[in-house]
Amino acid sequence: LARCCGKYAEAVPPEDSPLHRKVADITAYIDVHYAEPLTLTRLSETFYISPYYLSRVFKEITGFSFVDYVNHVRMNEAKRLLRETDWKVLRIAEQVGFDSIAYFGRMFKEMVHLSPVQYRRMQREMSG
Repeated sequence: LARCCGKYAEAVPPEDSPLHRKVADITAYIDVHYAEPLTLTRLSETFYISPYYLSRVFKEITGFSFVDYVNHVRMNEAKRLLRETDWKVLRIAEQVGFDSIAYFGRMFKEMVHLSPVQYRRMQREMSG
């Protein structure tokens, strides 16, 4: 809040700092590789940053925990596939990176407040 008000202006704008660029690179990587198994350890090795530090700065900069961000990206793609394809829910879950259909269903319902089947039905009713 103080930064927004300009009371504590920084010499380098946050979005231009090397750390912000690194987190932007990491989110771009997740956006492309969301269907693969993604772990803090794997990303920390890929981007040469400790897992603990990555976890902390990722949350600080994005507002999401690493796991929440990955799940958010996966759910957005799952919603798109539910709207645009006739694929079975199991195939969609696998396509977006979930090994367990039960976990996918639980996460989908937690994030979207509908089951995948309910979401698909609602989208189809709305579009025609």
